[in-house]
Amino acid sequence: MTIQNPNYMYYKQLADTWKSDDGSIEAVLTDTVHITVKYGDAVIDGYYDVVPAGLDMTASMQGFMGLGMMGGSDGFTYQHNFGEDLKIKLGDTALKKGDQTIYNIASAWHDIEDKLHIDLIAASTGEKLSFVLSRDAAASSVTLKDGEEQCECGQIFSGRFCPNCGAQRKESSTFTCECGYSGPISNFCPECGKPVSAQIQKITPSPSPASAIPPVAFRITDDGNIEPVFDDGTNNSEQEQQAGWTCSKCGAELQTGDTCSKCGAEIKKELLFSLSEYKSTNPPQYDGVQVWKFSDTQLIMQRGKRFRFIPTTVIEPALEIIRKYGIDNKEKNKSLMPGICGGYQSVSFWDGEKMVGASTDDMPGASSTYYELMTLFTTAIID
Repeated sequence: MTIQNPNYMYYKQLADTWKSDDGSIEAVLTDTVHITVKYGDAVIDGYYDVVPAGLDMTASMQGFMGLGMMGGSDGFTYQHNFGEDLKIKLGDTALKKGDQTIYNIASAWHDIEDKLHIDLIAASTGEKLSFVLSRDAAASSVTLKDGEEQCECGQIFSGRFCPNCGAQRKESSTFTCECGYSGPISNFCPECGKPVSAQIQKITPSPSPASAIPPVAFRITDDGNIEPVFDDGTNNSEQEQQAGWTCSKCGAELQTGDTCSKCGAEIKKELLFSLSEYKSTNPPQYDGVQVWKFSDTQLIMQRGKRFRFIPTTVIEPALEIIRKYGIDNKEKNKSLMPGICGGYQSVSFWDGEKMVGASTDDMPGASSTYYELMTLFTTAIID
């Protein structure tokens, strides 16, 4: 078997600035597989790949017959370092000063204690230098742009869902009343009773850009309510949502946040299916849909910021696709081999008790499941 490139979750895990305790060596890895290593005046600037521990077993029949147990690409190779969880492979191993090779990287790997190990060999003397690098806290501090949020998994994004783990961001906005009250937008100030619509110029986005998509504007709806207009960069020519939940407390329709924009009540949602995809292009591309229960006859499909109703008749065909590729029984059908090169897809569904599923990290069939379900959900229409 030829071990294919690992998926994005490993690149995301390593993406950071790393330094030795004495600062003599620095390595910068990105989630788009770019790597820079600098030691003294010598630098390597290139790309890397990752093989998780336990998957570094490339073998050919020739290597197997030759019992190449500790060989290179022709035989079985196993991790040689205690605590290693990710092996880093480089296409170019030379640290150069100008055109002159000063050092070669003999090995590079990450351990279970979140340390990066790099072994250098001096080109002129053959001397081996071993380094242990830690994350540089100062260089790793994240500066978020307007509208961006850093998920708990580490991913920075500006949409409604984290493209790495699928977690939904919470949208919030506040206004400051003339009486001094500051809190969620509603029809009337809960302290003095003044209409909020008369104070629209005083409405401001929540002060924490990391916790919400900042509104680009506010508008007054036909029934006199105030609502923020959000923009996550999605091409959305229609400002009105095509679908949304109905608040069980006040009856407000087309609600798409976690709380009702009119009365603040919690909007209860039941997630049935979740699909996500990452493509390691430059820049990286993300896609996916979530399918939620709405009624006995309708579901809500969400793709980015767009919502629309689809029929409940897609549920059984979706489950048939999931069963066809064994996603409902991952433990039986899982593989040690990552599914695809240069990308990542995941599929989750509600099994009656909890959300379960698989990804191309443990089941290559998850890729076919993802694409068939995407086609099913995005083409479904209500008669």
